[in-house]
Amino acid sequence: MASRRSSKSNKGPEVLSGAYLERAGSKNEILRRLTTITETLSSLSDDDPDLLSPSTHPGLLSLSTALVSPSILSHRDKDVRLHAVLAACELFYIFAPEPPWEESEILQIFEQLIRQLGNLHATSPENSNFESYYRILEQLSEVKIGVVLVDLIRTERGGGKGEADRRSSIGSTVGTAGEEEGSAALETLCELLRTLLHCAHVDHPPEVAAHAELAVAACIEEFEGSVPVPVLEEILTCV
Repeated sequence: MASRRSSKSNKGPEVLSGAYLERAGSKNEILRRLTTITETLSSLSDDDPDLLSPSTHPGLLSLSTALVSPSILSHRDKDVRLHAVLAACELFYIFAPEPPWEESEILQIFEQLIRQLGNLHATSPENSNFESYYRILEQLSEVKIGVVLVDLIRTERGGGKGEADRRSSIGSTVGTAGEEEGSAALETLCELLRTLLHCAHVDHPPEVAAHAELAVAACIEEFEGSVPVPVLEEILTCV
């Protein structure tokens, strides 16, 4: 895991709830509370991950719901949207391997995540938002949250890991075009991979390209021998 902030907070139960976020009025107050939420999640989960769960902090479920509300995730202010994604990334880590959202909500989070990550290519390390974009990339690389989309694709195909193993055992390494049409999760994954493959810039530190490579590899490996054709096409386009 990436290093996390070491600051501690005694307000965990108070801030880790949907009510805390919903009470925010102005844009600045929403942004301040989102920052506090993200820092608290990061700090507590780094101190002792086993003590940060829905059973120890029941407000996490309502917080998860509040984060995906249009007033937060689709807020007109770009910084609010960015910090909503950062908080969601922390929740992916805490709730792994089962995210606390419905499929449509997961796809909305990834849609916004991809938009934020897409800003990394044109952002220099001196920019104030570089650390935030880089943190999203770290979560994709180290927590491997992108594999959530792979799980959704398996569900849409009507099979889990066992189905992937069956396909692999009979020599199938790619999915058929027919079973991939109309898959919202697959389209989102392809967009994520495309963004990862183009997020590094020559002026970035080498860790950016390294994290992007690991994030892509994590998604490919999760298919376990049954990689959809559109996913392969995204990879081959950059070869």
